[in-house]
Amino acid sequence: MYCSHSRRSAVGLDGLLRWGHHVCHFFRSANDLGEVLVPYFKVGLERNEFCIWVTSTPYGKDRAASEMRAAISDFDRRSAAGQIQIFDHDEWYTKLAVMNTAERIQVWLSGKDAALASGYAGLRGSGNASFLDEGNWEDFQVYERAVDVAFKDQRILALCSYCMDGCSADAVVEVRHSHAFSLAKHHGRWNLIEMRRQGFESSAADQLAKSASKGRELRRVIEDQLAIYLGAYPERIELKGGRVRLSEPQATKLAVLINELVTDAAKYGALASQGKLAVQWRMVVNGSHRAFIKWTESGTRTAGAFELDMECN
Repeated sequence: MYCSHSRRSAVGLDGLLRWGHHVCHFFRSANDLGEVLVPYFKVGLERNEFCIWVTSTPYGKDRAASEMRAAISDFDRRSAAGQIQIFDHDEWYTKLAVMNTAERIQVWLSGKDAALASGYAGLRGSGNASFLDEGNWEDFQVYERAVDVAFKDQRILALCSYCMDGCSADAVVEVRHSHAFSLAKHHGRWNLIEMRRQGFESSAADQLAKSASKGRELRRVIEDQLAIYLGAYPERIELKGGRVRLSEPQATKLAVLINELVTDAAKYGALASQGKLAVQWRMVVNGSHRAFIKWTESGTRTAGAFELDMECN
C-alpha cells in the first residue's frame, strides 16, 4: 500500500479535527485516554454537537462522566438533555454485534441525521476498542474500513482508541490503515497524521511547503514517519543529528525510504519487540553536500544497521 500523510500541529486538540475525520489513537493508560477524550468531548459540547462516547477498560463509563463533570460546569444539564450519551462497551457493541457492517454504519448515519434534525451541529463519537480479541478483530477492522469511507464528507467525527500494549506491530499497522487519520503526541504537541494510499507520509504543513518549493528539515521528515512510535516509546527511539535542509524532491524520496524502514521495524524489528532504534545523521561537505544517515536497531534477533547517503542542497 502506498500512503501519504498530512499533519496539523497544535498545543491541544482544538483545531486539529474536522467533520468527516475517522481517527485512531493509541494509548497506554487510563490517564492517556482522559488526556485526549475529555477535551475532545468538551469541545464537542461547547460547539453544540451531539456526542456518543463508548468506553471500555481501563477508562469506564463512571470515570468518563466524573472527569467530564469536572471539566465542564454544566455537564449534568447537557447529559440530562441528551446532548451526550456515555456507554460501556457491552451496552453499545452487544447491540451492534448482531448487525452486519452496513447496518452498523447506518446506526451512525441515522444518529447524525437525528442530531441535525434536533438542531445540533453534527455528531461527535468515540469508541475504545480494548474489548477486541482474536475472535472479533478481523470483523471489526472490516467495519472500521467501512466507517472510513462512509463518514467522509459527513457531519460526523469519530475518534477510535486502541491500547498500544494490547496491539501487535502488525495490528498497529492494520489499525492505521483502517483509519484516514492517526493522532500522535510528540514534543508535547498533538499531531494529526493523514494516511493516504501513496506509500509514504508527509504533513499538511509539508504539503504547503511542497507547493512553495521550500523543502523540509531532514529531522522533521524522520519524525513524521516515526510519529506514532515516538509518542508511544520515546525511551526506545533516539534521533541525533544536526540541521540538514532538503529540497522537496529529496525530502519526498527520503520519506518513502524511512516509511519502509519504519514498517519493517514495526513488523519484524525493534518496534515490534522491546528493542531500541537509533537514527543518526551528519552532513559532509567535500565538493558536494551529502547527508549520511545510519539506522540502527538493537536488542532484537534481527538487530542490525542500515546506512545511506544522499545529496543535499
